[in-house]
Amino acid sequence: MRNPFTAVRTLTTSSDYRRDRATATTLSYVLTLGITALLISGLIAAAGGTVDRQREDTAREAMEVVGQQLASRLMAADRLAETGASDVTVRGDYPETLAGVAYTVTVTGGAGGSPTTIVLSSAQLDGTVTVTAATRTPVANASVSGGDVDIVLVGGQLEVQSS
Repeated sequence: MRNPFTAVRTLTTSSDYRRDRATATTLSYVLTLGITALLISGLIAAAGGTVDRQREDTAREAMEVVGQQLASRLMAADRLAETGASDVTVRGDYPETLAGVAYTVTVTGGAGGSPTTIVLSSAQLDGTVTVTAATRTPVANASVSGGDVDIVLVGGQLEVQSS
């Protein structure tokens, strides 16, 4: 009769045991690399959305600053025109893009004593930024691309023009 333990001994020889250990190490290494790659790609995807939102928020805040500065210069030109000056030019130096986003400035003159409205918008951003400026001198309606502008007194009214 055969000894039942001899078959077990032949299956677990030292060479079989070493071969199984190498497979376990390789499998562990591949699984570790796969899980690491999955986690890193998830972090990159999550961070990408955050960076885009931060860029949009920065551009929107910069548009508010440009709008306030333009309103300030428009009111300064209005004060100069009120003194009776015939040649008024106020220059505003603004960036052409804000956080890499092109923008447009639309000026709508107030009628009947209502304030002048300055709207900054961009096709790349949702929403607009609106700023008002109180002026006594009439302001012509205008639309200019982002960048340097001149506010000029022409024919008794202020005009916003690209420089």
